[in-house]
Amino acid sequence: MIKAIIFDVDGVLVDSVKIVVEAYQKTAEKLGLKIPSSQEVLDLLGKPLEEIAIILWPNTDHELYINEYRKLFMDKKLTIPSIKGAVDTVKQLKKLGFKLGIITGKIMFFTEKHLKESGFNIDWFETIGSFEMTRKHKPNPEPLFYVIDKLGVKPEETLYVGDAILDYECAKNAKVEYVTVLTGCLNRTELKKLGVENIINSVSNLPEFLGLK
Repeated sequence: MIKAIIFDVDGVLVDSVKIVVEAYQKTAEKLGLKIPSSQEVLDLLGKPLEEIAIILWPNTDHELYINEYRKLFMDKKLTIPSIKGAVDTVKQLKKLGFKLGIITGKIMFFTEKHLKESGFNIDWFETIGSFEMTRKHKPNPEPLFYVIDKLGVKPEETLYVGDAILDYECAKNAKVEYVTVLTGCLNRTELKKLGVENIINSVSNLPEFLGLK
């Protein structure tokens, strides 16, 4: 029986994937680095920013890149919307008594900032596992186990909702039930090739997936 639901953020709760990809590209252009293709960035989403920077530009000043990248998300004109129906669905699941948590490769500051700006109440989530909280990161199961432990449930009582390859691998490594949404990094064909069985259009379809409708 599922007692807890843990969400990824980008592409799952907030409609930010396109914005994030463009931020990587704009920062690279500003610093005179090789501009990665959208697919190159998409294949790495879910990893912490520093890890992605090291992979894409191994011989550059990663601290400089990270600082320039984060400046883009401090722009007051930049608004990241929630995925359609996600706010109402999370609110409904909270009212139904599910324990809710988050794991993300973002730092806590931006995780909370983007959730609040897109309409979520941070208090709906009992635990947020951000980049700073664990030594290892997705696809290692450590972040997922961290949040599961904080929520006081067992892995077999947990559902993880993600959108990327790393999310799927993290859930698989933790032996946690996984469902992926089509609002993020991967399409249905790519997911089927990976062997992902549980696929829904978006977070708004979770109640139906859980048999609540």
